Amino acid sequence: MERIIGVNPVTEALLNKEKNIEKLELYNGLKGETVQKLKELASKRNIKIFYTNKKIDNSQGVAVYISNFDYYKDFDEAYEELASKDKSVVLILDEIQDPRNFGAIIRSAEVFKVDLILIPERNSVRINETVVKTSTGAIEYVNISKVTNLSDTINKLKKLDYWVYGAAGEASINYNEEDYPNKIVLVLGNEGSGIRKKVREHCDKLIKIPMFGQINSLNVSVASGILLSRIINK
Repeated sequence: MERIIGVNPVTEALLNKEKNIEKLELYNGLKGETVQKLKELASKRNIKIFYTNKKIDNSQGVAVYISNFDYYKDFDEAYEELASKDKSVVLILDEIQDPRNFGAIIRSAEVFKVDLILIPERNSVRINETVVKTSTGAIEYVNISKVTNLSDTINKLKKLDYWVYGAAGEASINYNEEDYPNKIVLVLGNEGSGIRKKVREHCDKLIKIPMFGQINSLNVSVASGILLSRIINK
């Protein structure tokens, strides 16, 4: 059973009728319009409400318990949907490890209408309670697929006329000066080592965010927001 905590993620979970929610748990003493709304949503779906005297850290006193919900979308199905698009953005995360970074990236992906996030099946963070909470509900609206081989997947996307951009600090192309096409794959690398060499070789271009301070790198979730904002608003 999975536990989701926090007002926004819990609200989104209650609104998603595909989720099999076992119960809504509220900390005793919580009041206000938000709590009333949660109770009403639970009541409409005949979800039991339990009250507790123990408040989960960082939960805002709110939690739902969900049984066996699969957040991942089958890649073949996602690929068929991409084939019909004339304008699209796909995000590839090459061995991202931190669940908070993953959750924040999902949030940026939803805001900037990314069609699909791809992660490798191995050596990559999985969707867990921290990811769901950090995404603040955005995970309900973003397609995420796991694939065995990122390089092969990139080649498949190229057959659908996607251009592949890798984010790399040593790149020579300023992200803000590029003329982006209508179908784009953006590749972001591991927090420490960046994009792996083999994956990098499959990118059409490498782009960078110019930096002017003493620190020469950005958190990957911050970088994703900056790059996606520019790509979408080209």
